[in-house]
Amino acid sequence: MKNSKLRKKYFYLSGPMIRCALFVFVFFLSSFIPCFAQGIDTVEEPLARDEVFRLPEAEVTADRDTPELVTREEMDREGANDLWEAVKSVPGVILSGGGRRNDSNFSVRGFGSDSVPVFVDGIIAANPYRGEGDSARLLTGDMESIEIKKGFSSELLGANTLGGAVLLRTAKPKNPFEASLKTSFDFDSVFHYADSTSVASIGTKLDFFYAKAVFQYRDVDHFRLPGSFEPTAKNPQEKGDRLWSDSDDIKLTLMAGVTPISDMDIWLTYVYQDADKGYSPPDVTTSDFSIWHWPVWKRYSVSLNSTFGIGPFSFDALFYFDKYDNRLDEYYHWKAYELGIHAPHSDYDEYSLGGRLIGKWEINSWNMLQGAATYKKEDHRGLRGDMVNENELTEEMHVNEDTWSLGAEYSINPWEPLTIKAGLGLDSLIPNEYWNDENEYNKLLDADYFIVKTQKMFLYTWQAGVFYKFPKSEEGSRNHELRFTYARKNHFPNMAQRYSTRFGTSLPNPNLGPEIANHFELGYYFNFNNSEKFISAFTLNTAVYYSIVDGKIVTVEWPNPHYSSASVDLSRNLDSTSFWGFELAPELSLKDFLSSGLAFSWNRYTINHSQNGIEALTYYPEITLNGYVVYKPIKLLSIIPRVEYIGSRYADTEGKSELDSYFLAHLKVNADIGKYFSLSAGVENIFDTYYEIRQYSPMAGRSFTFSFTARY
Repeated sequence: MKNSKLRKKYFYLSGPMIRCALFVFVFFLSSFIPCFAQGIDTVEEPLARDEVFRLPEAEVTADRDTPELVTREEMDREGANDLWEAVKSVPGVILSGGGRRNDSNFSVRGFGSDSVPVFVDGIIAANPYRGEGDSARLLTGDMESIEIKKGFSSELLGANTLGGAVLLRTAKPKNPFEASLKTSFDFDSVFHYADSTSVASIGTKLDFFYAKAVFQYRDVDHFRLPGSFEPTAKNPQEKGDRLWSDSDDIKLTLMAGVTPISDMDIWLTYVYQDADKGYSPPDVTTSDFSIWHWPVWKRYSVSLNSTFGIGPFSFDALFYFDKYDNRLDEYYHWKAYELGIHAPHSDYDEYSLGGRLIGKWEINSWNMLQGAATYKKEDHRGLRGDMVNENELTEEMHVNEDTWSLGAEYSINPWEPLTIKAGLGLDSLIPNEYWNDENEYNKLLDADYFIVKTQKMFLYTWQAGVFYKFPKSEEGSRNHELRFTYARKNHFPNMAQRYSTRFGTSLPNPNLGPEIANHFELGYYFNFNNSEKFISAFTLNTAVYYSIVDGKIVTVEWPNPHYSSASVDLSRNLDSTSFWGFELAPELSLKDFLSSGLAFSWNRYTINHSQNGIEALTYYPEITLNGYVVYKPIKLLSIIPRVEYIGSRYADTEGKSELDSYFLAHLKVNADIGKYFSLSAGVENIFDTYYEIRQYSPMAGRSFTFSFTARY
């Protein structure tokens, strides 16, 4: 196991917002420089939409680009190798991470990762017990696109889309033979090797058969803290490399399919993931902390998909089996770590299996009806090692339950500019088995008060939207759309929220109810395309939104029923919170030599009721901003500066501890060498800025990236 430390720097300037505004102003002013590029060769045209061989949409989406759709091109431009890195530029998405679990996740308009499920080709990628995964483990080298749905998401997806959904789609082969190899290396600010990522793929698409294999490997040796970082006395974190910032990830994706007739596609997919998440890096200010180590993190997935169309009818089917294995080793303090003494292994042995059937009926040119039935079985076994023989595992908990969902959507286009969509969903959670050793002990004592009894839950969701497309201009190149949507969504409490005792510090609460959210959004979309004009394309997406969450699950202090002088934690549905804000995402293209884009969000909230007297939501900045420019002085060369700004946010629920805002600047240069090869070099965090996503967990300072891509 590599033992890395790291160095990170605080780059404090007075008035970071002013600095950001000036940089962004100059940044986008460059978009309008009428340079010599009118004589530049035009770039190769992208594939037309009907030439792209892609998976069927997991969501009914508009036939246009949106800031919520992250394409393969955008992932490559940002240098994103995993889901966490890929979504950070989407308006309304706020990154989170760190802590003892050492997870990297994100929220969407204030809704956490367990409330915005991640679907990979229609399959929820989440550990059954906690209802969430680790987005840094989801390598994206095999992905074609990522779509983030906010609030108003398809009823065909099933339960638990409280705040929306994230839809990942695996790329299929497009040519009789294709292969690619991409390798990237990162070096820290003193040019020491930091990490590398390799993606190799090979595929074929014939008349009636296709297949593809993608292998990904990421080795993170360390990241280095910014130069301004100053160590804290009696804390193991020194200047230089971040302690325990190493990790390893492997992902193998195999796909094979047949297309016996023009409207039929059947394919089988196998995915294997293996990760060593390493140790949870300690907060850099404390001298007393426990250490969590995650030596095992594995996922195996097998799925069978099919699509079939006949006349006005089409059908999609999905069947899958997912297996998860995780291990946690806890060291109670630094001395225990030095001596190699950890608590008994805590293992999760989990699986989920299920399927989805979708039917679509295009009744006529202005009526469409869709329906879906979704089933998911989730099984969790919690195992604990023996104090004497750590490899002798004993089952402490077993939970098995089913989730059933029915969804329907109807779309009507009564006249050309206007489309109305409505949807309804019915969800049920059916516990099949709950067992833990403490529950069995209470049964023997006839202690009925302490016995956990499972219960079924039934919920409904519904949504409606009005979409008005303004008549096109005479040139036919301008599109306007105004939309207003409403959605009522829900979230069943996950297994951990209902049953976890958190190693004796919490009481289970099987009576915990669902969280309910109501979403309202008013949005506007504008698109202009004319390759003959100097401003060849301009797109504007903007929205104002309001969401209110009732029955929000919170943890309260509760008298310990076993020891009257002590207290424990208990989860209850007590709080209500409202989120509202504004999002803006313009994109501009000047001929073939320059394009630029901006993603801005203004995020606000109100705590309507808090049982614990919470005054502030943690890590929820009021302002976020991301921007980029792609400048092509010649056809084969691209210069890509990018910027990020995250406003100040509270690190505690009392609203007393506030993290400073931060501004980051990055630069990347891409060069195509003929038809088959490309090189890139870049600098991340140019100014070696010190910043924290989570309090006392500094992020990487300046680093240098080099990559090579070969494709055929």
